[in-house]
Amino acid sequence: MSFQEIAVNPSAIRSWRDFQLVWSKAGFSKGRLISCYPQKGPDKETRHQGWPWRVVESVKEADIGSVKRVQTCLEIYAKFKLMRRGRAFDHAEPWTPNADCEHRRAPFAALIGITTDDCYCSLDDLEGEDCPECLRDDQHVMILPKQPAAFAEGLLPMLSCSNELRFVDPYYLNPSNTPSGVSLSRKHARVVQEIANRMNALQRVPQLIEFHMLSVVADPEVQLKTFAREMDAFLPKTWKAKGYLWTENLGGRRFHARYILTDVGGVGSEYGLDEGNSPGDQTDLYMLPESLRTRRTAEFSLESQAFTLAANPIEFQGTRG
Repeated sequence: MSFQEIAVNPSAIRSWRDFQLVWSKAGFSKGRLISCYPQKGPDKETRHQGWPWRVVESVKEADIGSVKRVQTCLEIYAKFKLMRRGRAFDHAEPWTPNADCEHRRAPFAALIGITTDDCYCSLDDLEGEDCPECLRDDQHVMILPKQPAAFAEGLLPMLSCSNELRFVDPYYLNPSNTPSGVSLSRKHARVVQEIANRMNALQRVPQLIEFHMLSVVADPEVQLKTFAREMDAFLPKTWKAKGYLWTENLGGRRFHARYILTDVGGVGSEYGLDEGNSPGDQTDLYMLPESLRTRRTAEFSLESQAFTLAANPIEFQGTRG
């Protein structure tokens, strides 16, 4: 898992200051998320007794005046900050023994508890020399093998809570000797297919799916139709997407960098979001700060002047069962 998962005892958060301290350490742009542990209550009647509920209950006991602000942040920003992995939790036992057991099975990047011991740090440690190394600096880059499964697995925490998904790469289409003059890059398509497979397994279908690419031959409408016709075989039937074809403006910036942009976070790459040429091939994915993610998303909208639309966007649907 490329995003680091931090386990925080909800009982350690007793005030708005405590919550802010923990909350400031997490986010897709920082490369780490707070484990939603436990993810939910023990049964349907107590389904709200997950990590957010426990945090609010802890603050209620110690600082009732902070409850509203904590609740508001949890309601609005939880999907930007929390990692949901469905880890096992025995509700008959306290949080710490549960976390210890899960940490032995699949280690957390850090454990934040009520007091400091051999495994845990406390909230006070986060502002001093005893702060765990993984919490000192933001993780700006993830190194991944250029393999479809590695891309999908590494980005799954972000993808699994996204409602919008934009694939941006100038090289989805390549010039070819076919009648249309272009053909789909299957190395790119296989990465998209694996991402779709993982999201489908979670019953996650983005409400918005877009592909943004660079025009490479004279007839842009033919290019788009070719892209839709060839890409639909890599997408499930539940996916409805839209393809955009752009040209660079004379004297303007190049359409070079590649991105996966969602409504909760984004990553970029200079070396490509496609399958590599060899098993050992790797790429660096850099995590976009929120301001940059917003700017890049806007640049690939119809209102943007960063690039010029070569043809009207085309809508298409997946055909894979």
